[in-house]
Amino acid sequence: MMKKILPFLSLVLIFSCQTNPVISGVPAKQTAEQMEKQEFEMLMKQDSIHKHQTAAESLDVLLNENPGEKRVSLIINNNSNCNIIVRFAGEKFYNLPIYRHSKNFIVVEKGTYSLGANLCNARYSATKTFDDSATMTLAENQ
Repeated sequence: MMKKILPFLSLVLIFSCQTNPVISGVPAKQTAEQMEKQEFEMLMKQDSIHKHQTAAESLDVLLNENPGEKRVSLIINNNSNCNIIVRFAGEKFYNLPIYRHSKNFIVVEKGTYSLGANLCNARYSATKTFDDSATMTLAENQ
């Protein structure tokens, strides 16, 4: 009986002393900057798919602006050295990606929004009420 148990115990001892394997190739936690860069790329892909529809909608709002219109067209210039995402938070939420030294446009419901964006190493934050179409320019402090 002891001869049968000894090999079994030897195997148990050998396998129980193994260390857990290290899994390589698993990415470390992403930084907020890396996550925002990935989100920017995803938003730009979506933006390019819907660009013709958004452009037509924006022109319609700009050219046919009347007091009963519930939407406004916004053009935002990004004069910074970084790609940015302008975030609108109000009754509705919007995220607008804008390449550095470029502009982009969006149609939003009229209302008051908290706006936020990371301009390179600076944080932009403001509360704005949009009752009419408008143009905004965001730039880094020089």
